[in-house]
Amino acid sequence: MPLVKVKQNFQITIPVEVREQLRVKEGDYLEATVRNDVVVLTPKAVVDRHMDDAIAEGMKDYREGRFIGPFESIEEFKDTVKKHS
Repeated sequence: MPLVKVKQNFQITIPVEVREQLRVKEGDYLEATVRNDVVVLTPKAVVDRHMDDAIAEGMKDYREGRFIGPFESIEEFKDTVKKHS
């Protein structure tokens, strides 16, 4: 089990094997919580606030039948996009 040292400004380096297992990359966000005196770091995705409106609009279109697809291939998708552009 790799050890992590707390450095200046309370910074730590996540060991390579842990980063690879969690697929954490530089710039990713991690949620830090404490459970039973154990620090738990959980990878998180950050979504722009304005995306909520776009997602809600897309779901409304889907519920009301305003969508195209599914597609059998990426080529079929591309052809359909060209036709509707």
